[in-house]
Amino acid sequence: MRIAIVCNDTRGGVQPYVALGRGLARAGHEVRGVAPAEFASLFAEAGLPMVPLSGGERAAEVRSTGIAEQGVIATMRLMARELPAQINQWTRETLEACQGVDLLTGGIGGMVVGLGVAEKLRVPFLQTHLQPVNAPTDAHPGVMLPWWPRWLGKRGMHLSHQLSDKAAWMAFKRPMDKAREQVLGLSGPLRPTGTPPVLYGFSPHVLQMPHDENVMRCVTGYWNLPASAAWHPSPALETFLGRGGPVVSIGFGSMASAKPEQVTELVLGGVRKAGVRAVLLSGWGGLAALPDADDVFCADALPHEWLFPRVAAVVHHGGAGTTGAALSAGTPALVVPFTADQPFWGARVAALGVGPRPIPRQKLTADLLGNSLRRMIDDKGMSKRADELGQLIRTEDGVAAAVEQFAQM
Repeated sequence: MRIAIVCNDTRGGVQPYVALGRGLARAGHEVRGVAPAEFASLFAEAGLPMVPLSGGERAAEVRSTGIAEQGVIATMRLMARELPAQINQWTRETLEACQGVDLLTGGIGGMVVGLGVAEKLRVPFLQTHLQPVNAPTDAHPGVMLPWWPRWLGKRGMHLSHQLSDKAAWMAFKRPMDKAREQVLGLSGPLRPTGTPPVLYGFSPHVLQMPHDENVMRCVTGYWNLPASAAWHPSPALETFLGRGGPVVSIGFGSMASAKPEQVTELVLGGVRKAGVRAVLLSGWGGLAALPDADDVFCADALPHEWLFPRVAAVVHHGGAGTTGAALSAGTPALVVPFTADQPFWGARVAALGVGPRPIPRQKLTADLLGNSLRRMIDDKGMSKRADELGQLIRTEDGVAAAVEQFAQM
């Protein structure tokens, strides 16, 4: 089968699809990626061809420095301004990239352009999600509304999913409709090109999907991409981690800060209040790069699957991929959510008892961070629960389970 994986997102929203594509290719499928140009090397290392999309999430993130810190509403306003022109261009590029394929697949970032392209090409689109979207249940609130009050009961909980799904698509709908008409020459409402089942790339030990006779949902386990065989830690990093005393990892991935120096000062204050050492991951500008010190080792980025099992605690922004990496490592984690689905994953980590309550970025202080770090170090019950959950997750092969679903189609 010829499969196009459309994943227009930040690295955390692209890397799991590279892992999925790698598994599909090894099973004999002809796979191509459609993703921002900056991830070409990620696909190349996995042995997958990729068609680059212009612009890219990193350029948008740089332009929007500090917007994510202001929360979901500010992020959606930015997207409403940025997306109309971009989606037309991405739709043209995706249409050209997907000529001759039998199937398109992706999550929300891929569906934005992929649904219309699949309809134009008259091929199915298989939904493969990293978040629990399109899955109403009374077990937990919608992914965009983790604060939804449980006292509203089962009906209220189902309503939260309806509202959450609408919110997730709010910024995309109008530019998607325009692209369908102006680029693809399609008219009328979007016609479904879906094919069952809907696949979810997270662990059933982390989140269960509701049973529905009308919708086949399959939670496969995480789609993890092994670290590149060419990557090796520096001797300085090995030495830093090998010294006595607890070490924590702190980084906010693709979430940029308006004043990274101030955030870094806050983080250092929390680290020193807790009396621990830290590996600081500066990412796209969430933290400022610093010279190494006795209690701090700074890096732009490090493979999570290598680093997280080697530290005593992790502080991250709550992206789906990073959350999965921390849970898989069996390491307690504090989520500092900025926007989108991040508050949901932060709430889920706390509900599982493998991390403290999340601290929204706007409310983060050195004292709160220090107290949470100390709790993760000292709370043996939390460490035990995190370790046991990690062991369960590591027995799963999410990529193999997803590939089997493709084969059954």
